[in-house]
Amino acid sequence: MKLRKLHIEDYKMFKDFDISFVDENDEALPIIVLAGVNGSGKTSLLKFMKDFVTTGYLDINGQVLEVSYENHIYQVTSANDSTNPSLYEYDFFTDNIVYLPAGSDKIENIKETIRQKYIDRAFEIDKPSEALEELQKYIRDVFDGLDLSFNLSSINYNKEEVLFQDKSGDEFDIDELSTGEKTLLSKILYLYFKDYKDKVILIDEPELSLHPSWQNRVLKIYENFAFKNNCQIIIATHSPHIIGSAKNEYLRILRKNDEGNIEVVDNSMAYGRDIEWVLEEVMGVQYTREKNILLKIEACEDLIENEEYDKAEEAINNLEDIIGENDSEILSLRNSLAFERIDFEEDN
Repeated sequence: MKLRKLHIEDYKMFKDFDISFVDENDEALPIIVLAGVNGSGKTSLLKFMKDFVTTGYLDINGQVLEVSYENHIYQVTSANDSTNPSLYEYDFFTDNIVYLPAGSDKIENIKETIRQKYIDRAFEIDKPSEALEELQKYIRDVFDGLDLSFNLSSINYNKEEVLFQDKSGDEFDIDELSTGEKTLLSKILYLYFKDYKDKVILIDEPELSLHPSWQNRVLKIYENFAFKNNCQIIIATHSPHIIGSAKNEYLRILRKNDEGNIEVVDNSMAYGRDIEWVLEEVMGVQYTREKNILLKIEACEDLIENEEYDKAEEAINNLEDIIGENDSEILSLRNSLAFERIDFEEDN
């Protein structure tokens, strides 16, 4: 199952709201990234798709359907044959939609799942060491490209231990992984071990606790899963790293219009952009530097413009003591000061 279009008549801040999940060729997308400022409805939209708690229109696999909530039964009417509606139980939708809320990491669950995967395979082939090697390779393949600092080392069936090994060779229990490492295992491995097929998977804030270098690459792992299992993954995120790594066709920016309702900006050219651009243009961040530092930079620019070069140099030196000599703004201010001084001296 893949969603193609969604219309919400009236739900919270969504009024007469439409969003498309298809590409320019009208093919359902494998990944959709929902972005926007706080209060733009990203999480609310995920919850609506999970629950369908109000009247809406849903396009599944190319067929437009009317979805109305009534006593936990959804009346699904084909747009091509509105005279012959068919009824589906609530489970028709819930069985095909998987929702992973923000902060839903449960390392004890993934620990038991890893143990059980190993036990089942070891009994199946009657070769415990080979079963462990298969599981180690499987995990490495899932996280290929993330440059993990740990690997699955051993599983003690009797002691119920799942041990990992760092790059120095030291072993430690899965519970001793960092919060970010636990997030990777409990969210991404969870999906792979569940082996979901033909599902719509809703993930809220997958970036929580992940290092920025992993946030840059984690979307590719989800994309691989979507292609492999014919799933559609819809992500709501605050991460400029995830937004900047999303193909333009995947990105949907939610924003409030002048009436205070939510609308969608499709195909924003954010792919590959630097973080500062994403923060300003997509996420609405007004200041990408600490405001007091920004004011000091502007004061230096004003002194240069007013030809107060000695004061400008002193102000730049003071600013350099705070943010360092190699900061781009320091370099720019010094270049500007040097050129302005030369022009001033030549003119006089």
